[in-house]
Amino acid sequence: MWFGRPEANAAYAMGMADREAFTATLDEIAVGLMALEYHFEATCNVWWLGVSPKVHRRGVGRALMDRAVIEARDRGCRRLAVETVSPRVDSSAYALTRQFYMALGFEPFVEVEPTPGDFLMWMIRTV
Repeated sequence: MWFGRPEANAAYAMGMADREAFTATLDEIAVGLMALEYHFEATCNVWWLGVSPKVHRRGVGRALMDRAVIEARDRGCRRLAVETVSPRVDSSAYALTRQFYMALGFEPFVEVEPTPGDFLMWMIRTV
């Protein structure tokens, strides 16, 4: 999928410099990273969120998303948005990703196809 593509990884690495980023640590080791960007005055986008597979299901992603909600509220945003792979793409990993976002109150909003066969979806929630 996206994180496995060298061109996507390079774009994410370059894009981090222009965004507000936060890390999550366990035992002084970075295990998660999140980057936020702001669209208009009302929407905060989770531009990138990654958690080490070694610490999945230990609250790291939830803690980062809690921070995103705080940051969005502090800036006066009313919505939090995130883009992920659409259910049209057969991927058990991204099914878990969507499940994670839904557990945090996100709802599917719109599906896009930026390149043929690459179906993505936007999910939103209020803050």
